[in-house]
Amino acid sequence: MDTTITRHFPALFVRQCLRGLWRHPVLLGLNVASIALGVAVFLAIQIANRSANQSFRAGIEMAAGRANLEVRGVIDERLLPAIRTVPGVTTATPLVEGIASIPGQPGEYLRILGLDPFSGDELRTFELIGANRNDFDFEAWLREPDAIAITREYAEKFLPDPDSPLRVTVGGAIRELQPTFLIEPEDAAAASDPRTAAMDIGWAQELLGRTGRIDTILLLVDRDEIESVTAAIRDLVPADVEVGPPTRRGDQVESMLGAFQLNLTALSLVSVLVGTFLIYNTISASVVRRQIEIGMLRALGASRLEVRCLFLGEALVAGVLGTAAGVALALPLASMLSAPVAQTISSLYLALSIDRLFLSPAQIAWATGIGLGASLLAAWMPASEAARCEPARVLHPGSTIDRFENVPPLWLVAGAICLAIAAAAGVAALTLRVAPLGFASAFFVLAGFSLVVPAAIQATAHLLRPAPHWIRLASQNLSRSLHRNSVTVAALAAAIAMTISISVMIYSFRNSVDGWIESTLTADLFIGSAANESAAVQASLPPDAVPWLRDQPGVRNVASFSEFPLEFSGERTALGVVAGKPASEIRFLGGDDREAYAGFLAPGGVIVSEPFASRFDVAIGDRLAVPTPRGEAEFVVAGIYQDYARNSGTLLLTRENHEKWWGPTGEQSLALTLEPGIDAAALGEAFRARFGADGQFSIYSNRALRARIFEIFDQTFAVTFVLRTISVVVAAAGVMLALVILAAEREREIGVMRAIGASTGQVVGLFLREAALIGAIASVVGVASGACLAIVLTWVVNKAYFGWTIDLAMPLGLLAATPLWIVPVAAAA
Repeated sequence: MDTTITRHFPALFVRQCLRGLWRHPVLLGLNVASIALGVAVFLAIQIANRSANQSFRAGIEMAAGRANLEVRGVIDERLLPAIRTVPGVTTATPLVEGIASIPGQPGEYLRILGLDPFSGDELRTFELIGANRNDFDFEAWLREPDAIAITREYAEKFLPDPDSPLRVTVGGAIRELQPTFLIEPEDAAAASDPRTAAMDIGWAQELLGRTGRIDTILLLVDRDEIESVTAAIRDLVPADVEVGPPTRRGDQVESMLGAFQLNLTALSLVSVLVGTFLIYNTISASVVRRQIEIGMLRALGASRLEVRCLFLGEALVAGVLGTAAGVALALPLASMLSAPVAQTISSLYLALSIDRLFLSPAQIAWATGIGLGASLLAAWMPASEAARCEPARVLHPGSTIDRFENVPPLWLVAGAICLAIAAAAGVAALTLRVAPLGFASAFFVLAGFSLVVPAAIQATAHLLRPAPHWIRLASQNLSRSLHRNSVTVAALAAAIAMTISISVMIYSFRNSVDGWIESTLTADLFIGSAANESAAVQASLPPDAVPWLRDQPGVRNVASFSEFPLEFSGERTALGVVAGKPASEIRFLGGDDREAYAGFLAPGGVIVSEPFASRFDVAIGDRLAVPTPRGEAEFVVAGIYQDYARNSGTLLLTRENHEKWWGPTGEQSLALTLEPGIDAAALGEAFRARFGADGQFSIYSNRALRARIFEIFDQTFAVTFVLRTISVVVAAAGVMLALVILAAEREREIGVMRAIGASTGQVVGLFLREAALIGAIASVVGVASGACLAIVLTWVVNKAYFGWTIDLAMPLGLLAATPLWIVPVAAAA
């Protein structure tokens, strides 16, 4: 009988649940809104992440077309005939690729493809046509050095006048390219990357400074012979040239972005968690409010399963409506979040712009599952309590507020166990190198403190017993409705904890970066190509820039830095080249600094950044086999240095060691140390006057560069601030929901108070005091859990996923001020 569903259940559900929801539209609206926000944030982050990945893959697909194998790296074009004659190769075409930035438009870029017009037609997924949709002029393509083909979408967005030239910065120089042709994509994949342009490969080599070199050879190979062709080509090309399918590049980029995107996903789920608390609160209140009805239903023969399904169904209605609304809101929210996500990726990883949003059925299914699953999970405990109720007990007259106050005393013990599990998971994440355990640790921190909330409310009521009656009454009311107020306080505390933990983590990160900058950026003037502010561009300065600067009066030292992509152990990382960098500007971790710097200067010595060491499990003294154009080279790790510039890791070596294995290269950025009294700004202006004043160079003083670094830092955490704000808004709505329920549930009590002489102001004051107590308790619990969560985020999650060591710093002013804004927010709610 207790596990049956009768034929009367549908009618019972309509009368008991749907009518109740219709009569309380505010409660329904708050629940729907909370689930909608959670689902919308989660799905919007998934859309932004997938769109970022798709944007990069679209560029690969545009370049690779139908090729099923590619040879990629710095390739001598004289190798092309030999590769074409490898048995099994049916088509081979060369390709040159480069990034050009757009002057005056920070973050905007153009991916230039140099194409061979005499080969590879069968590989391309686009065709070239005239700018006015006329026939392709083959002679103009070969004759005009500045003729370029762009997509129609790019032309409409950036070239209002089709006949106007396109100004770009390439290799530190500004060039004017003439959009003579249009790229007409054959499929949606190619069309999704509007920032791709094409020109003749010979002119592209000249434009990009790649004379005699090509970046990629695209191959069409018989499927049965891919392995043999791959092996044969590897015998022909240098060790640092990669041979593999074009899709591998996309896989590598997705792997590189994985930690960043996973962190965004984890933060987006916080809103779902807070919404789950609200659903729990509402269903719990519904059980309390309708306990007489539950008793009557059970007395008339309704089974426990039917009662449970009634309340699960009520939560499911809110879940369905909220999920549908969340899915509808996801695309507009994703369009808002995509810009900061793309900006962060471009600053830290590679040039990227999200021009189109991609929403897949699988993403909708995941969001739907999370929305409905969270709703049903939240309703399970109160629905189960309703199913277990005894008709004789609930039909007995008495207070409706404390009928379901039975909070298990083992919750406090369970909370302590959760905190112990959180500590163990954090240690395991670092020692066993299982990064997801860091998020498990964060979850158990929140769970542990949530389970402590009932004890915190009871302790507050006990401590306030000697207080004046107008405070004591409010605290006693909170304790009487402990079952539900615990969830309200826990929801608000969780949002506060996320706010505190993220704020502490960002504050600690900023302090660590500030200390790192203080010790490493000691030069007075920094000069680089403006194009290099995008992470994917490696433009060199003019070759005579360093000699000219060294000849200027007052210049004490000129240090140079260049960075190139490096394939190490099958993963993408960076190779840094320095010259003239003082030892004082390198912040070593562990070991003797002088010995590490001396080993770095020695032939065959390198130092690696902390993220590189963490990512590839490298220690001081290890020997690294690094692929180079002249064969595999062995380097000895002389030291590990602190670096917050690139979480994918950097292998750093001197210019002498680099030239031995890679050959000469230009300088991408310079750091100048000046004599006292020398005007850095005047020297910078003299440099512009000598080498170009059209914005192709970034010239910063020490103070200006620090400001620029922190500007990028703030951009990196822009999405984090948005997600944090949404969580607090949802939690504040939870406080309002709890108080609305309290008011509706205590109508009889309020009536008695009014009958014995209580004024309207006194009743309002009682509820405001209860709200203030909710805010105060949530503040204390939230600050405590936020501090613990900050330790997990700072010492565990950041270290496990990004390889950075961050010195924990607590902003005491922020922690102390939390109750000052939380209590008024709770009272206002």
